[in-house]
Amino acid sequence: MKEFAVVGRPNSGKTMFTLNFAGFLNCKKIDITFRSPDGLLNCRHFAIPDAKKELCDSEWHKTRMVQSTILKIPLGKAAISFKLTDTCGVSEEIHSDGAIRKGMAQTLSVLRGCDFIVHIIDVATLSEENLNTRGIDQEIYDYGLAKSRYLLLANKIDLPAGKNNLPKVVGGFNRAKIIPICAINSQGFQEVKAYVSRNI
Repeated sequence: MKEFAVVGRPNSGKTMFTLNFAGFLNCKKIDITFRSPDGLLNCRHFAIPDAKKELCDSEWHKTRMVQSTILKIPLGKAAISFKLTDTCGVSEEIHSDGAIRKGMAQTLSVLRGCDFIVHIIDVATLSEENLNTRGIDQEIYDYGLAKSRYLLLANKIDLPAGKNNLPKVVGGFNRAKIIPICAINSQGFQEVKAYVSRNI
């Protein structure tokens, strides 16, 4: 089974994308396996709205460990399963909270082991500094290109700043497959589904 790892900076929309993409694939309920940095597993069953209430927040680093779910996409007369793994947000700074540092290290481990990297960038808050300096987004981009299994989702294009910044992302990450999305209202998800279908 192929694993698609959802990675990016804190608060870029990774968990909202993961849950709403499950809903887009007609899931009403979802089983999520939480894997702590020390390897402990905990599986929980959610209705999608309840998962969003509990797991999504404007607070940075709401997600502190790997959260995986198994989803299915119909292909012809069959349905193919794949794993979608949400991760702790990563940044350049060494965080003062030890649990968050462990979560970031776990994200980097998932990056090395997954089959496909789904890199989410919040284009509404993207700064010139993020584009013009070698930050974490550039590192993920370069690693994903080297792995040859990389998709960039330009999130929050529903916001005016997101629309304005989209050409900068296209120019700054011009070797990547880029899909503009709005994770909160599922805009662009049909194209994401088509990409996943071609690669599972």
